[in-house]
Amino acid sequence: MECIKNIDWNEVWTWQTYKHSECRNSDDCTSIWEDKENARKFWQMSSKNDHERSRKIISSIPITQDSNVLDIGAGPGSLAIPLCKIARHVTAIEPSAAMLEVLRENVEEHECNNITCVEKKWEDVNIETDLSGPYDIVIASFSLGMPDIRKAVETMQAVCSGQIYLYWFAGDRPWDPYARELWPLHHGKEYHSMPKCDTLYNVLYQMGIYPNIETMSFEQNETFSSLDEAVEHFGGHMGMKTAQEKEMLGRYLSDKLEKENGTFVHKSLSNRVRIWWNTQEN
Repeated sequence: MECIKNIDWNEVWTWQTYKHSECRNSDDCTSIWEDKENARKFWQMSSKNDHERSRKIISSIPITQDSNVLDIGAGPGSLAIPLCKIARHVTAIEPSAAMLEVLRENVEEHECNNITCVEKKWEDVNIETDLSGPYDIVIASFSLGMPDIRKAVETMQAVCSGQIYLYWFAGDRPWDPYARELWPLHHGKEYHSMPKCDTLYNVLYQMGIYPNIETMSFEQNETFSSLDEAVEHFGGHMGMKTAQEKEMLGRYLSDKLEKENGTFVHKSLSNRVRIWWNTQEN
C-alpha cells in the first residue's frame, strides 16, 4: 500500500501522454487539426453527430445570462457557439490556427458578438493578459492533451470563481481499437492511447480536489463519402501519414467499416466521464 501512496499520478499522466505522442510521431496533440479542411470536416461532423452531446453538456451546467464562461480547447465552436447564446461572455481557447479560423467563421455566421478567441495552448496562456476572469464556469471538453495536467488544472482553478467541468475518456476512443491492431503490425511495438480518467481522478485527488464524477455512454456514427476520406480521418488520429501507411489503413478500413448507400460508416460506442467540482468547496 505504501508504494501506491507514493505514486506521483501527474508523472504517470505525463508519461502516458508522451508514450502516446511517440506513437503518433508528434509531440503536439493538436497537429491533426493543422489543415483547415480537416477542421471544417470536424465541424460538419460534430454539427451532425455531436449536437445532442453538446446540448446535454450545456443543459447540465448552471449557465445563466450573467455567466462568464471559459471554453478550453474550443475547436470550431461546438460548445462556444451555443454557449454564447446563453452566457454573458465566452472566452474560447484554441491552439490550432485552422480550427480557430473555422471558429471565427462560425462566430460571424451566428452573429456572436460576446466571444473572445485566444489562439494558444492552455499551458501557454497568460492569465493576466489573455483572459478576462474570474470565470463562473470553466469547461474543457475532450481537450486535456496537456502533458502537465496538474499545472493545467491549477491554472483553471486560479481563474475560476465557480465550477470546473472536465470531460474525458473512461475507455477506448473510437479509433483506439483500430490503432491497437495496426500499430504493432506496422511499427513492431505496442500502441499507447492517451491517459484515461482513472489517472486524471488520482491527479485531482492528490491535489486535494474531490470531484463529482459521472460516467456516460456515447454512441457515434461517422459517415464518410469515400474510403479515402475515412483514411484521412483515421490516419490523422493514428499518425499514419505516409503513402504506405495509408494504403495499409485503406485495406484495413475496407473490411471494418460498414457500407451504406455508397458511403462508409464507422459505428462506435465509447464510455466517457464528466468530472466537476466547485472551486469554492475544494
